[in-house]
Amino acid sequence: MKGCKNWILGLTGGIGTGKSTVSNFFRSYGCTVINSDTVARMVVAPGTPGLAEVVKAFGVSVTENGRGLSLDRRALRELVFSDAASLERLNRIMYPLIMAEMKKQILAASGVYTVVEAPLLFEYGVESLTDRILCMVSDTETQIQRTMERDHCSRDIARSIVEKQMPQDERMRRSHDIIRSNMPRPEDLEPVIKKLHLKYLDIIAGISGNAPSGKS
Repeated sequence: MKGCKNWILGLTGGIGTGKSTVSNFFRSYGCTVINSDTVARMVVAPGTPGLAEVVKAFGVSVTENGRGLSLDRRALRELVFSDAASLERLNRIMYPLIMAEMKKQILAASGVYTVVEAPLLFEYGVESLTDRILCMVSDTETQIQRTMERDHCSRDIARSIVEKQMPQDERMRRSHDIIRSNMPRPEDLEPVIKKLHLKYLDIIAGISGNAPSGKS
């Protein structure tokens, strides 16, 4: 029979929609959580082939103090979000690196099931690894404010990031479950997440041993 840890929930949503808060609840329920942003940092850490590829593509100006030793994420972000061609070029570098590391972590997961938190879940094709998709949505102004607070960036940068991401309607259309995260306190989300968690456990329990996983 297909074990729980082999069942993959994709958790997606635009920036500032509460994915990290929701991930913490899933962790507390015994799930393994794989964060694509954390993976993205790993694959371009100092000394990695990924960092070397980024520097080759964009130059040392996107590294700390221009020394080419560690990535200056703010400088890179400001570059790619002001130039569509640069963003596409960066995605071509990052996609295979992120997917390879994510698959490795999924194979090593040991939780009751695995949650893959990925804002670019559809854009990077991460949905192919999942059995079900949960989408977080929020109004644009809330996203902008949360992004400014989290990244200490200007309103213009925050708005640019939000506007360049996949439209929420498209994410919602391609997801199985949707949560609106405009609640004033994170703890207000917990009853909603707990209900979904129990639903997912029921789905897992009902999976036949001969049922295909739907993952590649």
